[in-house]
Amino acid sequence: MTRDTRSTWQRVLPLTVFALGLGGCSSVLVDDCGAPHAPVNLYSVTGDGAVTLLWTPVDPHRTAEFVVYRSRHLDGPYDVVGFTDADVFVDVSVHNGRTYFYSVSSVSPCGEESVPSHEVAYDTPRPEGLSAVMLDANGSGWRRSGWDFSRARAVPWDAVEADVIFLVDGGVPVVVAADRYTDLQDAGYTGFDEVDWAPAEGWSPTGSAEAIPGHAYVVWTNENHFAKFRVSRAGTGGMIFDWAYQIAEGNPELAPGQRTTLRAESDNSLLSGLALNTPEQAVGR
Repeated sequence: MTRDTRSTWQRVLPLTVFALGLGGCSSVLVDDCGAPHAPVNLYSVTGDGAVTLLWTPVDPHRTAEFVVYRSRHLDGPYDVVGFTDADVFVDVSVHNGRTYFYSVSSVSPCGEESVPSHEVAYDTPRPEGLSAVMLDANGSGWRRSGWDFSRARAVPWDAVEADVIFLVDGGVPVVVAADRYTDLQDAGYTGFDEVDWAPAEGWSPTGSAEAIPGHAYVVWTNENHFAKFRVSRAGTGGMIFDWAYQIAEGNPELAPGQRTTLRAESDNSLLSGLALNTPEQAVGR
């Protein structure tokens, strides 16, 4: 791993404790100033334009702070993106749709730094929105009856950009895949954040599902992108929903809470051989 040229020794001065002795003052160095162990259980939480990292300290009493490293590639090089004295760090200097790899080290009060964490967290932030609205395709609001996830906007049901369509069929609110190359799946009653990964199978054979408040749905678009939405309200007039869209093509990650970690093969390096374990890509159309 390529380290930042700024040493953590320049950031933390050696700690000296002065103790009173019979003969006057004497300097006593702290005994546990050796390099602490690296943190464990590193994982990420996906956000909109942000990645939250969490981990478990191994030597909390010997750790003054943590150093967070980031790279666009598993095998580096890794650069310092921040320092924290907590066991959580939020990286907001990221772009939606790009995948980032992270490692964390521990630093003692004397400035000695541990090896990188055994786990390497990777994450792809993606946009999301709250309380979007689609209207009935069979009603006067048909110009807002389709939803384009890539542009986060309502469109007419017959627009080429539409990914899903809302309509009322026999008094039943229904959501429909906009074309035969788009797949749709009802994930049932669940929290929005709990839908964290697009499934590999189980797509609706008809490309449609009843729009039920409290249900979440996963969409596989005709451009090989994944999205999700959760219905808040649905009736004869329209549907209100929360949504998220993964702009990285073929990446099924949709969620906060997904533990996306790889295991480093040694304490001192993140080997390119781990590239076989990078995020799975969905099968193309």
